[in-house]
Amino acid sequence: MKSIVVYCSKTGNTEKVAKAIAKGISGNVDTVKLDLSPEGLLKDFSASFTLDLSPYELIFLGGWVMVMRVHPFLYAYINGCKNLEGKNVVGFLTGGAGFSREHAYDDLKGLVNSRGAQLVGFSYTPTLLGLTLTRKKLRAAEEFARHTMNKFNP
Repeated sequence: MKSIVVYCSKTGNTEKVAKAIAKGISGNVDTVKLDLSPEGLLKDFSASFTLDLSPYELIFLGGWVMVMRVHPFLYAYINGCKNLEGKNVVGFLTGGAGFSREHAYDDLKGLVNSRGAQLVGFSYTPTLLGLTLTRKKLRAAEEFARHTMNKFNP
């Protein structure tokens, strides 16, 4: 099964989680890091490339949570993504507060569904500015990806 991990990361926490997820997928996986402005902020989003998702059967999308919602950069990317319709999407988000998890999940699910795709998995890793991003949490992200893949490759 061909899979892709697409993510954005400002401080490196989400990147560490994305790498753990890619490791858990193993096999045929591509990884794409979306670039941010030097400040890590998004004022206007304009993709510098078009990524054709049609070859991928499972798409992992990740970023961090900002004010209990999907970060605007990832939101804009998903909103403008080509060939997302009919795809299985797995979301992985990081954030400083555990209570943001449900709000961010609802936000991501609504966005993915509005694009005609289905959210088939979700992971939230609390990071608290990286202070609590432990090896145990990274192993959990890897195991989450492995478990997700096993659902599609019995």
